[in-house]
Amino acid sequence: MTTEKPVDSVASTTEQPSRAGKRSVGGHFEPKVAQAIRVLAAQKDTTVQVILAQALNDFFQKNGLERLADEQPLPRGAAARKK
Repeated sequence: MTTEKPVDSVASTTEQPSRAGKRSVGGHFEPKVAQAIRVLAAQKDTTVQVILAQALNDFFQKNGLERLADEQPLPRGAAARKK
């Protein structure tokens, strides 16, 4: 007989409120690129999400588009689940 912990169905199927209506955008890069982004985020006391939003907005602006990405940090952990 195995002793398995019950799966918390609410936690595994409920979308985080901060991600509601959003889509993930990604790419595959060398590990040094990911590390540089994490280091910059730590040095600037911000998140990777904010660093990427700023970079995308700079790219959009350079190409004649408006700054579309939200540069505000998303709530994390317990703060993301509170409402």
